[in-house]
Amino acid sequence: HVREFEKSCSKYFKSKKCLAVSSGTAAIKIGLRALGVKERDEVITQAFNFVATVEAILDLGAKPIIVNVDKTLNMDPIELEKSITKKTKVVIPVHMLGFSAEMNKIKQICKKKKIKVLEDNCESVGAKYNNKFLGTFGEFSTFSFYFSHQISSVEGGMICCKSKQDENIIKSLRCHGWARDLSNQKKIEK
Repeated sequence: HVREFEKSCSKYFKSKKCLAVSSGTAAIKIGLRALGVKERDEVITQAFNFVATVEAILDLGAKPIIVNVDKTLNMDPIELEKSITKKTKVVIPVHMLGFSAEMNKIKQICKKKKIKVLEDNCESVGAKYNNKFLGTFGEFSTFSFYFSHQISSVEGGMICCKSKQDENIIKSLRCHGWARDLSNQKKIEK
């Protein structure tokens, strides 16, 4: 059922690949690790947020940089641009309560500064920005299916990516670094 759900999400959100994980927090942490975040790197996120985003940053030994939000309660692009330093590795806009961050402005800033974007879409599953689903703008996007969210599996999360290479990295990270291909399982069992 998990693989069916992954395929359904991939088709619905028009994402190359959606991969289930144990929680939205795990999705953020895996995404950050896949983007190469290491100790002492800076990761920018926003003030109005759930603690899991900052926990994931801290778990990797990175430094969370918190920027103010605008009137939509999402990351303020002006504050974002002011907060970028040479140590900034990733920006995590968090789409809050079904409302989108200004993704065009955020992407433009990050592209100019050569910084990756990981969308935290745990609070806005199914919402759109400029007629495109949230969770399809960043290099990675994350979803949570905790019981209080729009879609629930009681627990669980998902991370979406755009390339086969990223899919393989995520698959390995979600399995404690173990990369496996079960397509040959029947041959092995014989």
